[in-house]
Amino acid sequence: MKIRIQSLLFLSMILVSLSACQKMANDYTIPTSYQFENVNYDRQKARIKMLTELTDYAKSAGDYSVPHVSKQIMLDMYRNTNAPFSELDLNTTGVELKNKTNPAIQDEIETYISALDSASRCLNVTASVGLSGIMSSSTTNKGYLLNGNGIELAEIIEQLLVSACFYYQITVVHLGETKMNTDNKRVFSGRGTNMEHYWDEAFGYYNVPTNFPSNNSNLSFLGAYSNKVNAYVGSNSRLMDAYLKGRAAISARDYDTRDEMRQLLRIETEKLLAATAISYLNDAKKNTSDLAIYYHHLTQAYGIISGLKYGMQKTLSNIEINNLLVVLAGSADPLEANLYLTTASDIDDVIDTIANSFSTLTPFKDSL
Repeated sequence: MKIRIQSLLFLSMILVSLSACQKMANDYTIPTSYQFENVNYDRQKARIKMLTELTDYAKSAGDYSVPHVSKQIMLDMYRNTNAPFSELDLNTTGVELKNKTNPAIQDEIETYISALDSASRCLNVTASVGLSGIMSSSTTNKGYLLNGNGIELAEIIEQLLVSACFYYQITVVHLGETKMNTDNKRVFSGRGTNMEHYWDEAFGYYNVPTNFPSNNSNLSFLGAYSNKVNAYVGSNSRLMDAYLKGRAAISARDYDTRDEMRQLLRIETEKLLAATAISYLNDAKKNTSDLAIYYHHLTQAYGIISGLKYGMQKTLSNIEINNLLVVLAGSADPLEANLYLTTASDIDDVIDTIANSFSTLTPFKDSL
């Protein structure tokens, strides 16, 4: 009898202990800004700076004073070879864009870079049907280099790298099973546990300030997209809150909440891209009297729609995405697509299809 009572007491102590541990695991504070101990996403910051320099250089092809943009310089920026960056520290970081880009499109990006080099050699030529050249905005006087089909190749390169590198790294790699099922006990000074570090790197690709969205200055790429459509889809707070809650959950070893947040981030980041594509299509519709701006925005939308292929969340299949590109520009291949043949009806059809696929966007499809 005495042994039985002792056993029951011991079991009770274990249950109380487990209950206390469970309480500790779920009783934690979620900060209002990305201020955690041991955070480092310097490599992501470096890649964002690399893409900024690459796209700035590529878009300089729209300036009549630039003889042409060099394929070799752009390839060096993509691969981080031969010290191509004006911010000298980037040349010695040991990181690059190419090897973090989805393998399925790594070489295609180089093809688009080559095509941009070729198009930029049409010096002092005005873009027109079948002829690469520069088309200048009638309102801003800014020039855009278009190929013979009205495609701004610099935008294709930018939008595809934002999606196939940054979006892919966030949703497939850093929030994927391998990096989220890793050690979360050993703390490394300056970077936290492995699991914390991988989550921080995912946040780094979002490219927003640590006190976003109260501070929304100097945004670019995914952060800029988020702010662009935020008024209608609430993307700023949805994404930032998920990053904060997920990181706090990892530190507290609350893996159920971590998994809820990583799935939410996949869903919301995909929706962010879809909303941004609609927004650029609407921008094009508003600028039919300024053809340079019109084709600029159509190309942006084309690139973002194509980029939906590279995330973990797939509301639209690759076949459906390609079909949208065919409706918009006649081909899912940017080098075969022809925006000079795009009609107002084509644009509306693509907007409707995207909005219907992401049903929460339907009420805002004309406002985005």
